[in-house]
Amino acid sequence: MRKFILFSVFFLFLTAGGLVGAFQFMGSWALSPIHLPNDVVVEVKPGTALKTLSSSLEKHGVISNKVLFYTWMRLGSDYSKIQAGSYLFKGDTTPMAVRKKLVTGDIYRPLVLQVTIPEGFTLKMLTDRLAAKGVASQAELEKMVKDSKFIRSLGIKSATLEGFTYPATYSFESMPSGSDFLKKTVKTFFEKLPVNYEDDVAKLGLNLTQAVTFASLIELETMRDEEKPMISEVIWSRLKRGEPLGIDAAIIYGITNYDGDLKWKDLKNAKNRYNTRIHRGLPPTPIGAASLSSLVAVLNPTKLGYYYYVLDSEDPSKHIFSRTLSEHNAHVRKLIKSSGKSAIRRSNEQKGTH
Repeated sequence: MRKFILFSVFFLFLTAGGLVGAFQFMGSWALSPIHLPNDVVVEVKPGTALKTLSSSLEKHGVISNKVLFYTWMRLGSDYSKIQAGSYLFKGDTTPMAVRKKLVTGDIYRPLVLQVTIPEGFTLKMLTDRLAAKGVASQAELEKMVKDSKFIRSLGIKSATLEGFTYPATYSFESMPSGSDFLKKTVKTFFEKLPVNYEDDVAKLGLNLTQAVTFASLIELETMRDEEKPMISEVIWSRLKRGEPLGIDAAIIYGITNYDGDLKWKDLKNAKNRYNTRIHRGLPPTPIGAASLSSLVAVLNPTKLGYYYYVLDSEDPSKHIFSRTLSEHNAHVRKLIKSSGKSAIRRSNEQKGTH
């Protein structure tokens, strides 16, 4: 009898040791990564059996062993929590990560539309892009962005949506309507707007639309964030003195079917309401989508005494800023000399901006 008891105890120890070893092995296996050379989508239909799912995961290369996965899921009692749907697996994954994705219902919903609005993008550019992607017709979109009732419904006090479609990449899992797309861009604009922005620009004498117009001028004048506060200072200085802003990007915005060549007659055209070489103050509306850094620059101009700027002859992506007209003209002459006649229209020696 004593021998039987000793044998039973010894057997129990062996069994317990085996179970501990098995659990340790499965725990290690569950954390072992598998590299997927390509993205894999696995469909889990309602009522799919665990055995079927395990086989499917192994077949797609998501797990290394269907029997181990089946046993592990059973031991963890997690199978009842798995949600039906499509699941995307890519790169390096582990059985643990697979289980988490299935249990939490991290379902893959493929994108049907992705549209990027770059900084400085105009409404015309945006409606062209949306029409090309089949969101709505060109005519519908052009009517919508000028529809006063629609614009007011979005909380915008402007004649157009120009400037209020925030530059970002927008993704959709189902095809949006034109109004849905535009609503999302405007919602993003207000989400990105700094706290108390309207109150802060109001203290400077601007309403929100004027501030966005100001920011759009900054955006179209420079790609460099570090230059934006300096551009802001030049614009503020000219506004306070009541002098024309002389910003060619605004003039170009007001030219229908602009062909890429800013002509002398364009600079003298008073019928163009966006001709900031003739008309004083800010343009009637924004001239493109302004980024957060440009919106912030309106509130934070430098105080370095800058009143002019011109393209850097050695690096056209930069500007050289000046305090006096004579200093500015010297930089303009250098630019013209280095770049030839094509620079004359961009940077002729007028009391306009650059």
